[in-house]
Amino acid sequence: MQNSKTYTQQQPNSVLNLLKYALPLMLVTMFAFSPASKASDVATDTVANQKEATYRINAIQRDLTSIRQQTLQSNPGLVEQAKAFEAAYQEKAKEVGYNPDEFISQAQEIQNKVRNAETSEEEREALIKEFAAAKRQLAEQRESILSDATLMAMQEKLQADTFAAMKTSNPETENLMKELNTLLESLQ
Repeated sequence: MQNSKTYTQQQPNSVLNLLKYALPLMLVTMFAFSPASKASDVATDTVANQKEATYRINAIQRDLTSIRQQTLQSNPGLVEQAKAFEAAYQEKAKEVGYNPDEFISQAQEIQNKVRNAETSEEEREALIKEFAAAKRQLAEQRESILSDATLMAMQEKLQADTFAAMKTSNPETENLMKELNTLLESLQ
């Protein structure tokens, strides 16, 4: 399993920025592509600017992914380091019972039952409480993984080493990261 932090973060603060801006970015994207009715010129310009920023963010992410893949192909040591991190992550996830796939299946099952017209109001309330408890448990398990100092140190080293190798492989990497961070901050 590829940890989303490992995949997206190339600098230590990038993951925090990505997590911090992921929801607003998703909302901006949703609103940028929804039809605006009777919007003023200012609102139209804002939507257009947000749309342009979203397109640029996607383009930068594609470029960085490509640079990262090329870097990993030419640096087998990084691949081994990534595999060691992934194995440690999987071990910790198993240790704490973290299984997002199981949660998603459970959530879909609950959703289907809640939508079923034959489900009573009391059953719906119980299902919603069950979902909330499962969601809380998953969050606690995830937090347990993220609080593992050894695992996080491995991740930070992998990210720093990968970023350094990417900069060596393609000097444009640092500029792309700076531009990405600036665009993400502008969408707050």
